[in-house]
Amino acid sequence: MAANPDSPRFQPKKGLTLPSLDWVESPNVSDRLHGIAPFLVVVHRPVGSFSGALRTLTTKGTDVSAHVLTEHKSATQLVPWHRKAWTCKSFNSVSYNIEADDNAWDGSDWDAFFTAAHIAAWLCHKTGIPPVWSRDPTNKPGVTRHLDLGVAGGGHTDPTSNLTIWKNFVKQVAHDVEHTGWRRTWGRGRLARI
Repeated sequence: MAANPDSPRFQPKKGLTLPSLDWVESPNVSDRLHGIAPFLVVVHRPVGSFSGALRTLTTKGTDVSAHVLTEHKSATQLVPWHRKAWTCKSFNSVSYNIEADDNAWDGSDWDAFFTAAHIAAWLCHKTGIPPVWSRDPTNKPGVTRHLDLGVAGGGHTDPTSNLTIWKNFVKQVAHDVEHTGWRRTWGRGRLARI
């Protein structure tokens, strides 16, 4: 059994599977810059309820969206993979974006943590994005927090500033990329390999 993701003795959980994926289209999308292959998986935290986040991310005029929004062991896709979600300012064209629910980070629902990590791992596997923490997201591909994007990414502090939880998230992503037999497709849209 995996240790608590908030523990330095964390061991990745085995046998995870991708959740079923609902589709609720967001109007807050645009085309990526021509010729750009996204090289980041950016993880966010919507803060608040799933229904409230879904409403915000799919309401015209809010000017925000994400590729996927998670809740416990489920996920909803809002933006096709090949389109640009409006979630992290200067990094929108170069990223796939996961809004992983609050409970994934506060210790009240570790299944939500594992679901988000497994989705990030699938994106890494399908695109060639390395399953490592990109601490220099302007220049290095990888998985990163919205927080790591700084002012150019909107100046946010999500999904967590707890380095133990974040490092264990990336550890789970790397484990899943290496040890999972993946389905060929999941979700809508085309993914680009870096």
